[in-house]
Amino acid sequence: MKSIYSMTEAESEVMEKLWDQEESIKQSHLLTLFEEDGKEWKRQTLNTFLSRLEEKGFVIRERRMVKAVYSREEYHLMRMKEEIDRIYNGKLGNFVAAFTKENGIDRKEAKELIELLEKY
Repeated sequence: MKSIYSMTEAESEVMEKLWDQEESIKQSHLLTLFEEDGKEWKRQTLNTFLSRLEEKGFVIRERRMVKAVYSREEYHLMRMKEEIDRIYNGKLGNFVAAFTKENGIDRKEAKELIELLEKY
């Protein structure tokens, strides 16, 4: 099953640049940021990535301006929920059990986890 929140590596690079901005950014300035990083993308290349991201609902473009619809944190939470739903049948307990079995958990972390669960 394909992730509804999946992005290609290049699309992720675009999103990372957008997430680093506090507000909307001109598409031309976004291209300049990539050029500064040594990416020699043409305007049409960036436009293709932005079109795909717009179709997926990750960006909004208006009058040559572009902005991320979701913050980096919101996106990662959506991806995490999708994976927990897919792999662990939506059961957070199954995820936590698998994670702690593999990575271990000390008493302090266990206490923090319990407090967090009680809070929510």
